[in-house]
Amino acid sequence: MRTPKDLEDSVKKVNKLINFRAFSIGASAALLALACGSSDDKGGTDGTEQNVTPPPPETCEQNPLLAQCTRDVADVEDDNGDGVDDAKQPTTAPVITDTSNPAALARADAENVLATNCGSCHGSALQLDEASGGMNYIDDIDQLVETGKIIPLNSKESRIIERMREGSMPPPSSQRPRVSDDQIDVVAQFIDNPRFWPGIDAGDASCPDQLFTFDDLYKEVANDLQDQDADDALTTRYISLTNRFTAGICKDTALDRERNALFKMVNMLSTETTVVQPEPVNPDETIYRINLEDYGWDLPVTVVNADGSTTDFTDKWEAIIANDQYAVPFVGDDADDAVADSNTTVPVLFADSLLDAATIGNLYYALIDVNVQDTLDNFILNDLDIDVVQNLDDEDQVRAGTTKSRISRQDRVVQRDEINVRQGVLWQSFDFEDDANDSIFEDPFNFAEGGTEAIFTLPNGLFGFIIADAASAIVEDSDILLDTNQNNFRAVTSISCSNCHAQGLIPVVDEVRDIALANAISSGLNNDEVEQLRNIYPEPAEFARIVEGDSTRFFKGALSEAGVTVEGGDPVSQTFFRFDQDIRLEDAAGDLGLRPDELEQNLNDLNPELGVLRDSSLDRDDFTQFYVDSLCILSIVNENQPDPNLCADVAAQLAQ
Repeated sequence: MRTPKDLEDSVKKVNKLINFRAFSIGASAALLALACGSSDDKGGTDGTEQNVTPPPPETCEQNPLLAQCTRDVADVEDDNGDGVDDAKQPTTAPVITDTSNPAALARADAENVLATNCGSCHGSALQLDEASGGMNYIDDIDQLVETGKIIPLNSKESRIIERMREGSMPPPSSQRPRVSDDQIDVVAQFIDNPRFWPGIDAGDASCPDQLFTFDDLYKEVANDLQDQDADDALTTRYISLTNRFTAGICKDTALDRERNALFKMVNMLSTETTVVQPEPVNPDETIYRINLEDYGWDLPVTVVNADGSTTDFTDKWEAIIANDQYAVPFVGDDADDAVADSNTTVPVLFADSLLDAATIGNLYYALIDVNVQDTLDNFILNDLDIDVVQNLDDEDQVRAGTTKSRISRQDRVVQRDEINVRQGVLWQSFDFEDDANDSIFEDPFNFAEGGTEAIFTLPNGLFGFIIADAASAIVEDSDILLDTNQNNFRAVTSISCSNCHAQGLIPVVDEVRDIALANAISSGLNNDEVEQLRNIYPEPAEFARIVEGDSTRFFKGALSEAGVTVEGGDPVSQTFFRFDQDIRLEDAAGDLGLRPDELEQNLNDLNPELGVLRDSSLDRDDFTQFYVDSLCILSIVNENQPDPNLCADVAAQLAQ
């Protein structure tokens, strides 16, 4: 894990310009042979060199984290005693006093978006009588919450987000540009992340008398399986929200977020060509039926373990069971019937624990048929049938380059290729450091990537995500990409990617085309290469049209078919972050199939470390450690109980 010092050292490098040395994508030594020639062969309309310099580094207003914008509170100047920094302008960067704190950095990034886009009318440097509508706190999250303009954990209904999405803030009369979707997402992601709002449940746990026991769960599952054809039953599985229901999450409102996460999750883990919504089993719609064949989950799969060894599974559901620490085999009349009919030891899983296990790491890659023992380059060439070298030569590729990525510590180029084996597209983002390259502004075709992030459309149109290192080896996370939602700032596949691309693909404002064309003479580009540059690096408006077209044609359409709204944050990452945060008594009770008061009454029978739940919260990992043992103890009075053999094994392990 990177230390805060490592982070600060890495962040300080980000202000360098794009510089690359020639090395081609894939195995080829060069994408193009760039020829030198006379001035008559050079690009440009008048044969003169304009010598346009690359853009300057990122500023605090553009990205306070990557530009390393820190300022101690002691540096604030308040000569007139009004409580406002005299040097602070309406669009100034926020104060960041702790660059090792993800919450502080994410808050600063969100406040910066609001200050930059709305600060001229509502900034904190303005007096109340100067501010439009008497509002001068647009860059203060706390005041926005106090005044109801931000609803914690509910960006969709937060007035700030609503107005930016509809285009009424900034108002058209201000002549200021509309806030871009990716900037709005920065604010929305902060609002929706439960890690940043400790002690706030946004009214979720407002139905405290709900209860759905494991007996109830297995009775519903067993009865539904009996209604299925015998052959269909063998590939029928169930995903449950009953733990959240029992935790007090109201079934008709807040639980919809968990449903959206479930619907999107199963389809973003699918290798089939169609989007299929899970079918509700019970009236409260807290148990859903899926058929493994609808998602390609019925096929054998090999998962690479952390130590490099591999494990073969008869199907993908069994692989999920093996990685889900809340996947507990039950015995009893209903449980036995369900196991016999479905031919699996665990026919039902909680949606949130399934999501937590299946959307990250090597299991995620295995579920979407990405071989982590091979390279990204080979996956692109062999599985997607894309020859990126030939596409560049044929001008069937689209690129944009930027020194100002919101999420990368390094400069980056994004590149689009069409998938040949089926309908779909591949987008790659290449990160790189300047000490390994010459300037892309002089040589816009060749570079040595330091890391790659790939987004490709799955057969059903949703996105698959891959992170690779400089050698094209597929990895689980990245120390180049920043994710302030993660405690160690490392971007994780697929959660970080899904969260960032909740609204689809994000357009990049290209900085390469104009500069490279202006410097074509000194760079040695001939007329053919200049024409290729124009075709590969389109004008910003055309590039944005291509990005939006891919998002609409594939991702947004598939998401709609899955029954998931595009508005608001990403439900999958929201559920992941919620599941991973410290848990309350209500959360633990739901996972154990008890009302909170029942669990509190029985805490003395469980491991003493769980006693903290009476008055406080508990780290999720600590609870997971004792989950099966607690379930075995508390289920002793139920008709359906955890497998006694498993209970004995877990008890013996804890006794050691």
